[in-house]
Amino acid sequence: MSCLGDIIPGLNDALNDELARNKYADEYIIIRTCNRLEAYISCSNAEGMKRALDALVRKNVPFSDRQVWYVLEGKECIKHLFTVVCGIDSLIVGEDQIQHQTKDAFAQAQEEGHVGKVLYALFNNAIIVGKRVRTETDLNKGAVSVGYAAIELAQQKIGALEGKDIAIIGAGDMAGVIAKNLAGKGPKTVIVSNRTFQRAQELAKELEGTAIGFDRLQEIISKSDLVLVATSAKHNILDKTNVGEAMRARPDKPLLIIDVSVPTNVDENVNEIPNVSLHTMASLDAIAAENVARRKKEISNAQKIISEELRRVEEEAKVEDANVIIRKLSIDFEDIRTAEVMKASKCIGKMDPEELLDDLTHSIVSRISAELIKNLRKAAANDDKEVIEAAKILFETKTKQE
Repeated sequence: MSCLGDIIPGLNDALNDELARNKYADEYIIIRTCNRLEAYISCSNAEGMKRALDALVRKNVPFSDRQVWYVLEGKECIKHLFTVVCGIDSLIVGEDQIQHQTKDAFAQAQEEGHVGKVLYALFNNAIIVGKRVRTETDLNKGAVSVGYAAIELAQQKIGALEGKDIAIIGAGDMAGVIAKNLAGKGPKTVIVSNRTFQRAQELAKELEGTAIGFDRLQEIISKSDLVLVATSAKHNILDKTNVGEAMRARPDKPLLIIDVSVPTNVDENVNEIPNVSLHTMASLDAIAAENVARRKKEISNAQKIISEELRRVEEEAKVEDANVIIRKLSIDFEDIRTAEVMKASKCIGKMDPEELLDDLTHSIVSRISAELIKNLRKAAANDDKEVIEAAKILFETKTKQE
Protein backbone atom coordinates (compact mmCIF):
# COMPACT_ATOMS: atom_id res chain seq x y z
CA MET A 1 0.00 0.00 0.00
CA SER A 2 1.42 3.37 -0.97
CA CYS A 3 0.47 7.02 -0.73
CA LEU A 4 1.25 9.72 -3.24
CA GLY A 5 1.02 13.17 -1.72
CA ASP A 6 -0.01 16.64 -2.83
CA ILE A 7 -1.83 17.56 -6.01
CA ILE A 8 -0.17 18.56 -9.28
CA PRO A 9 -2.29 19.55 -12.31
CA GLY A 10 -2.88 16.52 -14.55
CA LEU A 11 -1.41 14.06 -12.08
CA ASN A 12 -4.79 12.67 -11.03
CA ASP A 13 -5.65 11.39 -14.52
CA ALA A 14 -2.13 10.06 -15.05
CA LEU A 15 -2.29 8.21 -11.73
CA ASN A 16 -5.69 6.74 -12.58
CA ASP A 17 -4.40 5.50 -15.93
CA GLU A 18 -1.23 4.04 -14.42
CA LEU A 19 -3.02 2.07 -11.70
CA ALA A 20 -5.70 0.81 -14.07
CA ARG A 21 -3.09 -0.86 -16.28
CA ASN A 22 -0.32 -1.65 -13.77
CA LYS A 23 0.15 -5.40 -13.35
CA TYR A 24 1.23 -5.00 -9.71
CA ALA A 25 -1.80 -2.99 -8.54
CA ASP A 26 -4.26 -5.59 -7.26
CA GLU A 27 -6.48 -3.00 -5.52
CA TYR A 28 -6.40 0.80 -5.33
CA ILE A 29 -8.34 3.77 -4.01
CA ILE A 30 -7.52 7.36 -4.98
CA ILE A 31 -8.41 10.25 -2.67
CA ARG A 32 -8.40 13.70 -4.22
CA THR A 33 -9.05 16.95 -2.33
CA CYS A 34 -8.24 20.59 -3.04
CA ASN A 35 -4.71 20.20 -1.66
CA ARG A 36 -3.83 16.50 -1.77
CA LEU A 37 -3.80 13.50 -4.07
CA GLU A 38 -3.25 10.10 -2.47
CA ALA A 39 -3.39 6.56 -3.79
CA TYR A 40 -3.80 3.60 -1.44
CA ILE A 41 -2.61 0.48 -3.22
CA SER A 42 -2.55 -3.22 -2.38
CA CYS A 43 0.08 -4.68 -4.66
CA SER A 44 1.80 -7.96 -5.43
CA ASN A 45 5.23 -6.38 -5.85
CA ALA A 46 6.07 -3.38 -3.67
CA GLU A 47 9.36 -2.55 -5.37
CA GLY A 48 7.82 -2.76 -8.83
CA MET A 49 4.94 -0.53 -7.72
CA LYS A 50 7.32 2.07 -6.29
CA ARG A 51 9.32 2.12 -9.53
CA ALA A 52 6.10 2.71 -11.47
CA LEU A 53 5.07 5.57 -9.16
CA ASP A 54 8.53 7.10 -9.38
CA ALA A 55 8.39 6.98 -13.18
CA LEU A 56 4.93 8.54 -13.07
CA VAL A 57 6.17 11.47 -10.99
CA ARG A 58 9.26 11.98 -13.16
CA LYS A 59 7.07 12.15 -16.25
CA ASN A 60 4.30 14.37 -14.88
CA VAL A 61 5.82 16.55 -12.15
CA PRO A 62 8.39 19.33 -12.69
CA PHE A 63 11.72 18.68 -10.99
CA SER A 64 11.25 21.62 -8.59
CA ASP A 65 7.97 20.14 -7.31
CA ARG A 66 9.01 16.52 -6.81
CA GLN A 67 9.61 16.98 -3.11
CA VAL A 68 5.83 17.01 -2.61
CA TRP A 69 5.42 13.26 -3.20
CA TYR A 70 6.15 10.40 -0.85
CA VAL A 71 5.58 6.66 -0.49
CA LEU A 72 4.54 4.92 2.73
CA GLU A 73 4.20 1.18 3.27
CA GLY A 74 2.52 -1.18 5.69
CA LYS A 75 1.86 0.16 9.17
CA GLU A 76 3.04 3.68 8.30
CA CYS A 77 0.56 3.84 5.43
CA ILE A 78 -2.30 2.62 7.65
CA LYS A 79 -1.39 5.15 10.35
CA HIS A 80 -1.30 7.92 7.73
CA LEU A 81 -4.78 7.05 6.46
CA PHE A 82 -6.17 7.04 10.02
CA THR A 83 -4.55 10.43 10.62
CA VAL A 84 -5.97 11.85 7.39
CA VAL A 85 -9.52 10.62 8.07
CA CYS A 86 -9.48 12.20 11.55
CA GLY A 87 -8.50 15.58 10.10
CA ILE A 88 -5.20 15.81 11.99
CA ASP A 89 -3.30 16.11 8.71
CA SER A 90 -5.62 18.78 7.26
CA LEU A 91 -4.89 22.48 6.82
CA ILE A 92 -7.80 23.09 9.20
CA VAL A 93 -7.27 20.67 12.10
CA GLY A 94 -10.27 18.42 12.66
CA GLU A 95 -12.22 19.50 9.57
CA ASP A 96 -15.04 17.09 8.68
CA GLN A 97 -14.90 17.35 4.90
CA ILE A 98 -11.95 14.95 4.53
CA GLN A 99 -13.94 12.12 6.12
CA HIS A 100 -16.75 12.62 3.60
CA GLN A 101 -14.22 12.78 0.76
CA THR A 102 -12.61 9.53 1.96
CA LYS A 103 -15.98 7.78 2.10
CA ASP A 104 -16.83 9.05 -1.38
CA ALA A 105 -13.48 7.85 -2.79
CA PHE A 106 -14.01 4.43 -1.15
CA ALA A 107 -17.53 4.14 -2.60
CA GLN A 108 -16.37 5.21 -6.06
CA ALA A 109 -13.50 2.70 -6.07
CA GLN A 110 -15.91 -0.08 -5.05
CA GLU A 111 -18.29 0.93 -7.81
CA GLU A 112 -15.45 0.89 -10.35
CA GLY A 113 -14.42 -2.58 -9.20
CA HIS A 114 -10.89 -2.07 -7.90
CA VAL A 115 -11.46 -2.67 -4.18
CA GLY A 116 -10.82 -6.14 -2.80
CA LYS A 117 -10.51 -7.74 0.61
CA VAL A 118 -7.41 -5.77 1.72
CA LEU A 119 -8.56 -2.20 1.02
CA TYR A 120 -12.15 -2.98 1.98
CA ALA A 121 -10.98 -3.92 5.48
CA LEU A 122 -8.51 -1.00 5.67
CA PHE A 123 -11.02 1.71 4.72
CA ASN A 124 -13.75 0.31 6.93
CA ASN A 125 -11.31 0.47 9.82
CA ALA A 126 -10.36 4.05 8.85
CA ILE A 127 -14.00 5.13 8.90
CA ILE A 128 -14.40 3.55 12.35
CA VAL A 129 -11.36 5.52 13.59
CA GLY A 130 -12.74 8.78 12.17
CA LYS A 131 -16.08 8.19 13.86
CA ARG A 132 -14.43 7.41 17.22
CA VAL A 133 -12.32 10.58 17.10
CA ARG A 134 -15.35 12.73 16.31
CA THR A 135 -17.50 11.23 19.06
CA GLU A 136 -14.86 10.77 21.78
CA THR A 137 -12.85 14.00 21.36
CA ASP A 138 -13.49 17.68 20.63
CA LEU A 139 -11.11 17.69 17.64
CA ASN A 140 -13.80 18.90 15.23
CA LYS A 141 -15.69 21.15 17.64
CA GLY A 142 -15.83 24.91 17.17
CA ALA A 143 -15.63 27.05 14.04
CA VAL A 144 -12.19 27.52 12.53
CA SER A 145 -13.03 29.29 9.26
CA VAL A 146 -14.67 32.67 8.68
CA GLY A 147 -17.84 31.17 7.23
CA TYR A 148 -18.32 28.81 10.18
CA ALA A 149 -17.30 31.43 12.72
CA ALA A 150 -19.95 33.86 11.45
CA ILE A 151 -22.74 31.46 12.38
CA GLU A 152 -21.11 30.61 15.72
CA LEU A 153 -20.78 34.31 16.56
CA ALA A 154 -24.42 34.93 15.62
CA GLN A 155 -25.55 32.18 18.00
CA GLN A 156 -23.40 33.63 20.76
CA LYS A 157 -24.95 37.07 20.33
CA ILE A 158 -28.64 36.35 19.64
CA GLY A 159 -29.04 32.73 20.72
CA ALA A 160 -30.43 29.87 18.66
CA LEU A 161 -31.25 30.85 15.09
CA GLU A 162 -34.45 28.84 15.10
CA GLY A 163 -37.39 31.11 14.36
CA LYS A 164 -35.15 34.07 13.47
CA ASP A 165 -35.38 36.22 10.33
CA ILE A 166 -32.03 36.14 8.54
CA ALA A 167 -30.72 38.06 5.53
CA ILE A 168 -27.62 37.23 3.49
CA ILE A 169 -26.29 40.07 1.37
CA GLY A 170 -24.04 38.60 -1.30
CA ALA A 171 -24.10 35.26 -3.14
CA GLY A 172 -20.45 34.43 -3.75
CA ASP A 173 -18.28 31.66 -2.29
CA MET A 174 -18.22 33.04 1.26
CA ALA A 175 -21.98 33.56 1.25
CA GLY A 176 -22.28 29.96 0.08
CA VAL A 177 -20.20 28.68 3.01
CA ILE A 178 -22.32 30.71 5.44
CA ALA A 179 -25.46 29.34 3.81
CA LYS A 180 -24.30 25.74 4.26
CA ASN A 181 -23.81 26.38 7.96
CA LEU A 182 -27.35 27.65 8.29
CA ALA A 183 -28.61 24.20 7.34
CA GLY A 184 -30.48 22.62 10.22
CA LYS A 185 -30.58 25.85 12.27
CA GLY A 186 -34.31 26.33 11.61
CA PRO A 187 -34.58 30.06 10.81
CA LYS A 188 -38.07 31.43 10.23
CA THR A 189 -37.11 33.17 6.99
CA VAL A 190 -33.96 33.50 4.90
CA ILE A 191 -33.65 36.32 2.39
CA VAL A 192 -30.79 36.51 -0.11
CA SER A 193 -29.89 39.68 -1.97
CA ASN A 194 -27.16 40.18 -4.54
CA ARG A 195 -26.37 42.64 -7.35
CA THR A 196 -26.71 39.72 -9.78
CA PHE A 197 -30.26 38.60 -9.07
CA GLN A 198 -29.79 35.17 -10.67
CA ARG A 199 -27.01 34.32 -8.19
CA ALA A 200 -29.29 35.40 -5.36
CA GLN A 201 -32.00 33.09 -6.69
CA GLU A 202 -29.60 30.12 -6.86
CA LEU A 203 -28.43 30.56 -3.27
CA ALA A 204 -31.96 31.22 -2.01
CA LYS A 205 -33.10 27.97 -3.61
CA GLU A 206 -30.46 26.01 -1.70
CA LEU A 207 -31.72 27.56 1.54
CA GLU A 208 -35.39 27.30 0.66
CA GLY A 209 -35.42 31.08 1.08
CA THR A 210 -36.40 34.12 -0.97
CA ALA A 211 -34.31 36.20 -3.36
CA ILE A 212 -34.92 39.95 -3.24
CA GLY A 213 -33.38 42.65 -5.42
CA PHE A 214 -30.43 44.74 -4.23
CA ASP A 215 -32.56 47.86 -4.52
CA ARG A 216 -34.65 46.72 -1.53
CA LEU A 217 -31.82 46.49 1.04
CA GLN A 218 -33.50 48.86 3.47
CA GLU A 219 -36.69 46.77 3.45
CA ILE A 220 -34.63 43.58 3.99
CA ILE A 221 -32.82 45.08 7.00
CA SER A 222 -36.06 46.30 8.58
CA LYS A 223 -37.39 42.73 8.71
CA SER A 224 -34.23 40.92 9.88
CA ASP A 225 -32.82 39.79 13.24
CA LEU A 226 -29.48 38.95 11.63
CA VAL A 227 -27.83 40.38 8.50
CA LEU A 228 -24.79 38.56 7.13
CA VAL A 229 -22.82 40.66 4.63
CA ALA A 230 -20.46 38.87 2.24
CA THR A 231 -20.00 40.77 -1.01
CA SER A 232 -17.05 41.65 -3.21
CA ALA A 233 -17.93 45.35 -3.32
CA LYS A 234 -15.06 47.81 -2.84
CA HIS A 235 -17.19 50.28 -0.90
CA ASN A 236 -19.75 50.36 1.92
CA ILE A 237 -23.22 49.13 1.00
CA LEU A 238 -24.62 49.65 4.51
CA ASP A 239 -24.09 52.80 6.57
CA LYS A 240 -25.66 54.84 9.33
CA THR A 241 -28.15 56.38 6.90
CA ASN A 242 -29.78 53.32 5.30
CA VAL A 243 -29.52 51.16 8.44
CA GLY A 244 -30.91 54.00 10.53
CA GLU A 245 -33.88 54.37 8.17
CA ALA A 246 -34.54 50.64 8.37
CA MET A 247 -34.45 50.69 12.18
CA ARG A 248 -37.14 53.37 12.40
CA ALA A 249 -39.65 50.70 11.37
CA ARG A 250 -38.57 48.44 14.29
CA PRO A 251 -36.80 50.66 16.90
CA ASP A 252 -37.12 48.19 19.77
CA LYS A 253 -36.06 45.07 17.84
CA PRO A 254 -32.30 44.36 18.06
CA LEU A 255 -30.32 43.89 14.85
CA LEU A 256 -27.04 42.03 14.55
CA ILE A 257 -24.90 42.70 11.48
CA ILE A 258 -21.89 40.47 10.74
CA ASP A 259 -19.67 41.70 7.92
CA VAL A 260 -17.24 39.10 6.52
CA SER A 261 -16.40 41.13 3.41
CA VAL A 262 -12.84 42.18 2.57
CA PRO A 263 -12.69 45.15 2.42
CA THR A 264 -15.55 45.74 4.83
CA ASN A 265 -18.90 46.66 3.31
CA VAL A 266 -20.55 48.09 6.43
CA ASP A 267 -19.59 51.47 7.87
CA GLU A 268 -18.56 51.10 11.49
CA ASN A 269 -20.73 54.09 12.42
CA VAL A 270 -23.83 51.83 12.33
CA ASN A 271 -22.81 50.87 15.87
CA GLU A 272 -24.01 54.32 16.92
CA ILE A 273 -27.61 53.37 16.07
CA PRO A 274 -29.59 52.13 19.10
CA ASN A 275 -30.17 48.35 19.13
CA VAL A 276 -27.70 47.76 16.26
CA SER A 277 -24.56 45.69 16.79
CA LEU A 278 -21.86 45.30 14.11
CA HIS A 279 -19.13 42.66 14.07
CA THR A 280 -16.40 42.33 11.43
CA MET A 281 -13.55 40.00 10.56
CA ALA A 282 -11.65 40.92 13.72
CA SER A 283 -14.32 39.26 15.87
CA LEU A 284 -14.46 36.20 13.63
CA ASP A 285 -10.69 35.77 13.52
CA ALA A 286 -10.59 35.78 17.31
CA ILE A 287 -13.22 33.02 17.49
CA ALA A 288 -11.45 30.96 14.84
CA ALA A 289 -8.05 31.34 16.54
CA GLU A 290 -9.48 30.30 19.90
CA ASN A 291 -11.11 27.22 18.37
CA VAL A 292 -7.95 26.26 16.47
CA ALA A 293 -6.01 26.34 19.75
CA ARG A 294 -8.70 24.21 21.41
CA ARG A 295 -8.62 21.68 18.58
CA LYS A 296 -4.85 21.38 18.68
CA LYS A 297 -5.07 20.42 22.36
CA GLU A 298 -7.31 17.53 21.28
CA ILE A 299 -4.75 16.11 18.85
CA SER A 300 -3.09 13.95 21.55
CA ASN A 301 -6.47 12.42 22.45
CA ALA A 302 -7.11 11.65 18.79
CA GLN A 303 -3.64 10.11 18.45
CA LYS A 304 -4.33 7.79 21.40
CA ILE A 305 -7.42 6.50 19.60
CA ILE A 306 -5.40 6.03 16.41
CA SER A 307 -2.78 4.03 18.35
CA GLU A 308 -5.49 1.84 19.89
CA GLU A 309 -7.03 1.15 16.50
CA LEU A 310 -3.62 0.41 14.96
CA ARG A 311 -2.98 -2.20 17.67
CA ARG A 312 -6.40 -3.72 17.02
CA VAL A 313 -5.71 -3.92 13.28
CA GLU A 314 -2.31 -5.52 13.94
CA GLU A 315 -3.86 -8.14 16.25
CA GLU A 316 -6.53 -8.93 13.67
CA ALA A 317 -3.83 -9.26 10.99
CA LYS A 318 -1.86 -11.69 13.16
CA VAL A 319 -4.94 -13.84 13.70
CA GLU A 320 -5.72 -13.71 9.98
CA ASP A 321 -2.15 -14.84 9.15
CA ALA A 322 -2.64 -17.84 11.43
CA ASN A 323 -6.08 -18.54 9.94
CA VAL A 324 -4.61 -18.63 6.43
CA ILE A 325 -2.14 -21.33 7.50
CA ILE A 326 -4.82 -23.21 9.42
CA ARG A 327 -7.15 -23.23 6.42
CA LYS A 328 -4.33 -24.46 4.15
CA LEU A 329 -3.36 -27.23 6.58
CA SER A 330 -6.98 -28.28 6.97
CA ILE A 331 -7.39 -28.59 3.21
CA ASP A 332 -4.13 -30.52 2.82
CA PHE A 333 -4.95 -32.90 5.67
CA GLU A 334 -8.45 -33.49 4.36
CA ASP A 335 -7.04 -34.27 0.90
CA ILE A 336 -4.70 -36.85 2.46
CA ARG A 337 -7.51 -38.42 4.52
CA THR A 338 -9.86 -38.61 1.51
CA ALA A 339 -7.19 -40.14 -0.73
CA GLU A 340 -6.23 -42.76 1.87
CA VAL A 341 -9.86 -43.70 2.60
CA MET A 342 -10.52 -44.16 -1.13
CA LYS A 343 -7.41 -46.33 -1.44
CA ALA A 344 -8.37 -48.39 1.60
CA SER A 345 -11.98 -48.84 0.38
CA LYS A 346 -10.66 -50.80 -2.60
CA CYS A 347 -9.13 -53.33 -0.20
CA ILE A 348 -12.30 -53.98 1.80
CA GLY A 349 -13.01 -57.71 1.73
CA LYS A 350 -9.52 -58.44 0.47
CA MET A 351 -7.67 -57.77 3.74
CA ASP A 352 -8.20 -58.50 7.37
CA PRO A 353 -10.17 -55.50 8.87
CA GLU A 354 -7.65 -54.90 11.64
CA GLU A 355 -4.77 -55.03 9.18
CA LEU A 356 -6.64 -52.67 6.84
CA LEU A 357 -7.28 -50.14 9.64
CA ASP A 358 -3.67 -50.37 10.73
CA ASP A 359 -2.43 -49.71 7.20
CA LEU A 360 -4.92 -46.86 6.73
CA THR A 361 -4.06 -44.99 9.92
CA HIS A 362 -0.34 -45.58 9.51
CA SER A 363 -0.46 -44.19 5.99
CA ILE A 364 -2.43 -41.10 7.07
CA VAL A 365 -0.04 -40.33 9.93
CA SER A 366 2.98 -40.94 7.71
CA ARG A 367 1.80 -38.59 4.96
CA ILE A 368 0.77 -35.83 7.41
CA SER A 369 4.06 -35.96 9.33
CA ALA A 370 6.38 -36.45 6.34
CA GLU A 371 7.03 -32.74 5.65
CA LEU A 372 7.27 -31.94 9.36
CA ILE A 373 9.90 -34.63 9.96
CA LYS A 374 11.85 -33.65 6.83
CA ASN A 375 11.94 -29.96 7.82
CA LEU A 376 12.85 -30.74 11.45
CA ARG A 377 15.81 -32.83 10.32
CA LYS A 378 16.85 -30.05 7.96
CA ALA A 379 16.57 -27.50 10.82
CA ALA A 380 18.68 -29.74 13.07
CA ALA A 381 21.36 -30.09 10.39
CA ASN A 382 21.43 -26.29 10.03
CA ASP A 383 21.42 -25.76 13.82
CA ASP A 384 18.15 -23.84 13.44
CA LYS A 385 16.98 -24.01 17.05
CA GLU A 386 14.06 -21.62 16.47
CA VAL A 387 12.30 -24.07 14.13
CA ILE A 388 12.86 -26.94 16.55
CA GLU A 389 11.54 -24.91 19.50
CA ALA A 390 8.52 -23.84 17.45
CA ALA A 391 7.75 -27.50 16.66
CA LYS A 392 8.00 -28.41 20.35
CA ILE A 393 5.56 -25.63 21.25
CA LEU A 394 3.13 -26.44 18.43
CA PHE A 395 3.01 -30.13 19.26
CA GLU A 396 3.56 -29.76 23.02
CA THR A 397 6.47 -32.17 22.79
CA LYS A 398 8.91 -32.52 25.69
CA THR A 399 12.38 -34.06 25.48
CA LYS A 400 13.81 -36.36 28.15
CA GLN A 401 15.89 -33.51 29.52
CA GLU A 402 12.69 -31.53 30.16
